[in-house]
Amino acid sequence: MKPYNKSNIPLAKKLRKDMTPWERHLWYDFLRYYPIRFQRQKAIGEYIVDFYCAKAGLVIELDGGGHYEPEQMRADRIRTEKLENMNLQVLRICNLDVDKNFVGVCEYIDLAVQERLPLMREVPRRGGGRERSLPQSAALTAPSSEGALESCNPDRVVYALGFFDGVHLGHQALLTACSSLAGRYGCSAGVVTFDTHPETLVTGNAPLLINTVQERQRILLGYGISQITVLPFDKQLMQLPWQSFLEMLVEQGACGFVCGEDFRFGHRGEGSAKTLAEFCSRRGLCWAVVPDRLRDGVRVSSTHIRALIEAGEMETAVRFLGHAHVLTGTVVKGKQLGRTIGIPTANLLLPEGVVCPRFGVYACKAIVDGTQYLAVTNVGIRPTVSGEGVTVEPWLLDFDGDLYGKTLVLHFYSFLRPEMRFDSLDALAAEIRRNADQTRQLLG
Repeated sequence: MKPYNKSNIPLAKKLRKDMTPWERHLWYDFLRYYPIRFQRQKAIGEYIVDFYCAKAGLVIELDGGGHYEPEQMRADRIRTEKLENMNLQVLRICNLDVDKNFVGVCEYIDLAVQERLPLMREVPRRGGGRERSLPQSAALTAPSSEGALESCNPDRVVYALGFFDGVHLGHQALLTACSSLAGRYGCSAGVVTFDTHPETLVTGNAPLLINTVQERQRILLGYGISQITVLPFDKQLMQLPWQSFLEMLVEQGACGFVCGEDFRFGHRGEGSAKTLAEFCSRRGLCWAVVPDRLRDGVRVSSTHIRALIEAGEMETAVRFLGHAHVLTGTVVKGKQLGRTIGIPTANLLLPEGVVCPRFGVYACKAIVDGTQYLAVTNVGIRPTVSGEGVTVEPWLLDFDGDLYGKTLVLHFYSFLRPEMRFDSLDALAAEIRRNADQTRQLLG
């Protein structure tokens, strides 16, 4: 495939007329990914990266997608953290993806640019002062896998399709593409998901989930989705041909669809991103297929995040999620032993069917009645007080009041220590107060 000619990109000539030399330099940097020039490297600070999109503060690093030794992974992680501390977002893309799906990779980078541009309205200019960021009207669209849509209206919906367990970074890329398409054609942005994980019926094994259905819906709404359709995944739906599934959604107002490149649907999984694109092209619907998202060289997936949560690697799980891990429950009465040591904890029963974090103590934020508090949360069986069954016990710092019967939303950020048995309640109280200080330092 030959490189794209920059002189043929819409708006480029017009915009160059009004640019200062420094802005022109940044503009060419911004356009660098439209041609196939991923091999060009640029120094940022003391680091060499494959590609740098200056206008959006994006760093693109290519990797081979192969095996990495622990020391190399550690070096990559340190470099990534330092670049992020420079207010740069790092995207790592597999070389094989560039070779096999260049158009999709360009689209993925373009979506990332569109996400970042609103955050870069004002950035420091070299030599002092402020630099005017690239206006939204000048943002270009990379070679796209999107289909065309002739006409639409606000009553119709572009749907992102998937289970969306955790609503992680990969899902967020779908939501961004969905909102972009909906905005372009004057439609609403929606999601079609399921009440039960498809594997429950397909394989007979019900995987533990990151979030409940209700939590999933709340998180989706937080990403600007205006309409959520939760379908019951039963045998009837499982055996529905993929064409009939899409036709059903079109009858309910769908005017376009967005899915991931590995998305399978319909009877025996015969529907795919390719068949969805062909269906939309025939029907005159808009569509987009979004490539997988990588983080630290690893594909972002719900399965991987569940494993991280179970292992207590909460900080890494949060990086893959793109937000805190969420658990919601109703406060029930416990033994009230915490009150005797000046640490009144709330007692939540772990929601049924969700993955249990590693037993231990976590730095969290808790939301109750619309107000947010820092919280030290123990997950486990409370060995010091001979607890029974797995419970989630947050201590809301600086809260004074009655929580019984209230719904409490916990946001997990960091694993502080494993659950352990103490020789006395005084020793337990001292350790929990130390954990409270850690939580204030981390999240305060």
